[in-house]
Amino acid sequence: MRVSFLFHILFISIIFNANAQLAGTKLMRDIQYSDSPGKVTIVQNSDIVKLVDKHLFEEGKRKGISGYRIRIFSDSGSQARKQGRIIEAGFIGRFKGINTYFLFDSPFYRLYIGDFRTQSEALKFLRQIEGEYPDAFVVRSNINYPSL
Repeated sequence: MRVSFLFHILFISIIFNANAQLAGTKLMRDIQYSDSPGKVTIVQNSDIVKLVDKHLFEEGKRKGISGYRIRIFSDSGSQARKQGRIIEAGFIGRFKGINTYFLFDSPFYRLYIGDFRTQSEALKFLRQIEGEYPDAFVVRSNINYPSL
């Protein structure tokens, strides 16, 4: 009985496999002998178009993409803003072309640098600056879109 069952399963799978190959062959034949070569017609549900439009609209509202930055300064107190701006100016002088972001997140002033797409990019740059900024570390953040 078990052998009979396995035989039936094998027989059914061979039939379905043969039909799939025939359908694929017919499709290839239709593509090769099309009346209008180079023209592709996509037939899809209108809900798919609405969903893609909604996704693009929502993404357009976001300011940037998910990525990483390096925090090189964070402090609170009466001199935190001044000290942060001094550190920012020193960084800009040494590393031209790397964006800096000086933010106030009550009660802290924080200085972030870079727009890194991957954590490995951020860690690589962190290794370059860790001698000068020993307390720096990588944080996940929304970053600006890369320039084209």
